[in-house]
Amino acid sequence: MYIQKLAVFDLDRTLLDDRSFISDETAARLRAVSAPGLACTIASGRDLERIAPYVRQLTWLSVPVIAEQGAVVVDPQNGHILMERAISPEVLLGSVETVRSIDIPVNMILYGRGDPQVFRNAGAPSFVDEWGSSWYASHLRYVPAASEIATDGVRKISITCLPENTDAVRHLVVESLGSRANVVKADMNFVNIMDAGVSKGAALRWLIDYLGLERSHVMAVGDCEADRSMFATALVSVAVANADEQTRSLARFVVPSNNEQGAAVALERFAAGEFGV
Repeated sequence: MYIQKLAVFDLDRTLLDDRSFISDETAARLRAVSAPGLACTIASGRDLERIAPYVRQLTWLSVPVIAEQGAVVVDPQNGHILMERAISPEVLLGSVETVRSIDIPVNMILYGRGDPQVFRNAGAPSFVDEWGSSWYASHLRYVPAASEIATDGVRKISITCLPENTDAVRHLVVESLGSRANVVKADMNFVNIMDAGVSKGAALRWLIDYLGLERSHVMAVGDCEADRSMFATALVSVAVANADEQTRSLARFVVPSNNEQGAAVALERFAAGEFGV
């Protein structure tokens, strides 16, 4: 497929509604958008396994997917890794020690080439029971000694907690790791940690070069802090109306919310040239 224009969408609270679904109506509307050389993909903090169902639903299989907060770019058709950035052992173990020491109940998931490692700190309940797969809950254990943690190939760390604790958790992690890591609030109850320099925006720059595109022909659509680095990369930056205030202020355009098919509106307007491209 010849690609001339690229639309990149965050997943949670952008493509997905507040029930974590893409309705049949929204999916049909997204699939119906057509323009010469236009392609679409997803940029998410999730791993490919948890992105793939939506890629298949939308039939967006022609362009690599940005996963794990930009730590990896993957071909959605065969799972082949095109680009990846691992977390240094220093940042990984520093994150683990922070989780072990704080008195806020959290779960921690280490993502990489092997199976995820799922931990909780002392006194924390399971925050992964409601995830689509029971695998996470069944593998949840208390944070072990550093020597028992597999550090090779880990690309991203997710910390999940109660929504009212997310900002405090992010602050404590940033305070602990400093400039060694990129720490972002990825959702109401998620903080993601990558090595410094790893972000959705950096991965999007790599993907633009890989596809031979111009930044002026790229649209990024998102809702939160984790998406702002894409806004600095794509010339067309779009926030859904449910985005936080700072993310909306950084976007060139705002469309209806994730519950009002805002992603479909953005794609239709982009394809029609209404965003100036």
